[in-house]
Amino acid sequence: MAKVSVTPEQFELVEFDAAEIAAVAAEVADAVGLGSDVEVAIEVDEAAMQGKASAKVVDGGHVVVEVTGGAFESLKRTRTFDEARARAVLGQALMRVRDRLDPAFGEAPADDDLPVTEDSAWATYIEGRLDRLGVLTGRPQRRIYHFRVRHGFSDTVDRVFDRLWNGDGLSWADISAASAEAAGSTAPAAS
Repeated sequence: MAKVSVTPEQFELVEFDAAEIAAVAAEVADAVGLGSDVEVAIEVDEAAMQGKASAKVVDGGHVVVEVTGGAFESLKRTRTFDEARARAVLGQALMRVRDRLDPAFGEAPADDDLPVTEDSAWATYIEGRLDRLGVLTGRPQRRIYHFRVRHGFSDTVDRVFDRLWNGDGLSWADISAASAEAAGSTAPAAS
């Protein structure tokens, strides 16, 4: 099981429990295949209400996940922890890290340098795998909406989405090419 730490250890502005977050993160890290040699440090900014998360590999086996409080917060009860939302956020972040650590995946651009189309394609590939692992379920309609908004609306876009959603063992080059194929299928014809 991955070693997980959560900062802060005591929350003052939200009703979160660091041990509960650590348990969810450890379970998700194991599900995505990060392994027991990986250390995951989760840093929660409990004052930030928006829902954002990012993960980076600091060195070798040390991962830092920076999360705003809103990313783990229930949509129905403010300031309350929502395990399903935390699982989805951590699943996306930790699967992305796992991809980046896999030499067979290849070199993806830094998150800040990713074009929105490629980011959406990668998120589709990630969520499809998370769905099959049981980390998060029932989200293909949400994800296809985001994919279509970024790539356009066509039968080719839907076929590429299905290929990414159901994919396994894809490399960064595969994801980038799929995104380009989808975006190119809706480009206006040259006159």
